Amino acid sequence: MIAGSVLLAATAGAQDTTRGATQAAAPSRVIGKVTDTSGVRLSKAEIGILNSELRVVTDDSGEFSLSGIPSGVVVFSVRRLGYEAATFTAVLKPGKAHRVTFPLTELAANLPGMTVAEKHQPSGWLADFEKHRAGGRGMFITRPDIERRQARTASDVMRMVPGVQIVATRLGPQLVMTRGAGARRCLPQLYVHTTPYSGMIDDFSADDIEAIEVYAGISELPADLNTMGKPICAAVVIWTREPPKKEKKG
Repeated sequence: MIAGSVLLAATAGAQDTTRGATQAAAPSRVIGKVTDTSGVRLSKAEIGILNSELRVVTDDSGEFSLSGIPSGVVVFSVRRLGYEAATFTAVLKPGKAHRVTFPLTELAANLPGMTVAEKHQPSGWLADFEKHRAGGRGMFITRPDIERRQARTASDVMRMVPGVQIVATRLGPQLVMTRGAGARRCLPQLYVHTTPYSGMIDDFSADDIEAIEVYAGISELPADLNTMGKPICAAVVIWTREPPKKEKKG
């Protein structure tokens, strides 16, 4: 259900056909908000229109405005990290502004702690991930965690981790980690598999990632992760869904 939806009434009598065609072609506008089921407004929710490139993200007040929408029956897709994705159908009048509210239901599964009940047999490059997890240090995010939260980017995944902040920079989102009130801010070293990586966290989409390891301090870091002699304060290890390519011997 969508608030403010109004069916377009049939036109009676003889009208100027040119005017009627122009009015029917006029795009609509939707102004609204996204909330949880208790009415609390949600920022950073994405609203899109099925079979269209039109999309927008809610601001800090949970509000949005989307223009240029074709009139008639429209299906909206709404999603936000930590909430169940939903669709809403509306009938929009041509050339009119409609006010709407999209409520989302919070996912039941709580992710802090990253404890996962599922067991799977490690194979190939993921055997190292399982070995690290068996060591009992650090925090571990698996593919089911990522899918439950409907993350789209690697930084979306990292927003799940307590003590992690995502800071916007000119090069893209930057991870910043803290431990407790007044703790020193730390820029973690990124790894891809067990190799240090100098790029940015959003060089990877959520669809690229099979698992992530998060170490809030150097004391948690597994001994087999090479620091290249560089002092680090924390580390994030990304395991892609495809194994690393083997170098051809020539």
